[in-house]
Amino acid sequence: MDAQAFADYLRSPAGGSVPNDQLMLLTNAQATAGKVIAALTWLIQDCKSGDRAIIYFSGHGDVEQVTKFQRGYLLAHDSPGTTYMAGGSLPVGFLSDVITTLSEAGVEVVMVSDACRSGKLAGSANGGTQATTAALSQQFSKEIKILSCQPEEFSLEGEQWGGGRGCFSFHLIDALMGMADGNADGSVNLLEAGRYLEDRVPTETAPHSQIPMTVGNRSTSLATVQPEALAALRQRKTGQVTTSRSLMPRASRT
Repeated sequence: MDAQAFADYLRSPAGGSVPNDQLMLLTNAQATAGKVIAALTWLIQDCKSGDRAIIYFSGHGDVEQVTKFQRGYLLAHDSPGTTYMAGGSLPVGFLSDVITTLSEAGVEVVMVSDACRSGKLAGSANGGTQATTAALSQQFSKEIKILSCQPEEFSLEGEQWGGGRGCFSFHLIDALMGMADGNADGSVNLLEAGRYLEDRVPTETAPHSQIPMTVGNRSTSLATVQPEALAALRQRKTGQVTTSRSLMPRASRT
């Protein structure tokens, strides 16, 4: 549901009216590790300097328990139950390599992940979250990462968020539509989106801890607000009826 909703947003005027030939959507049985890697390869081959590449993942995330490093994985449809290194999963390290390859080619990358332990994507193997401020500034000069939770947290979903969507993804689209435009300048930047998510997600998922993360230049504009679309969204929210509260993690596999 979340991937489809995000693709629909990108196709809409509010999301930039991205044409279908520039958008690849993989859901359910289509989202195998092989097809995901093929899509990332297509992205590298198709993007040129000055482009913006958006990579969006919504699903399960976990870490392997075999080594002391506990590397992170995003699990595809064909992932095995526990042995993620056997295939069917996307190593976070590989995804970081893809992002760096695009970034160094002059492509602005926006990585969105709504998965348990998404915070593992905050850094790369050659620095990670322990990198110095100067190194991070250089590493993420063309990289934006919007992550649903901290490295050891779970991402929650429930009927109250769009009929069964993830809390993070639900509020992310609202933010980009203009709900996060705090200074009403008609643009939503990373700082505004991050603040909006950090305000709403932890509040609505409590007592479970889920704190979104953002990495990158906070002045980067993520979306241009369409006043008509924002007005319609606010009107829908005004008429919404509060539903019963049920929280479910995007459970990791054990």
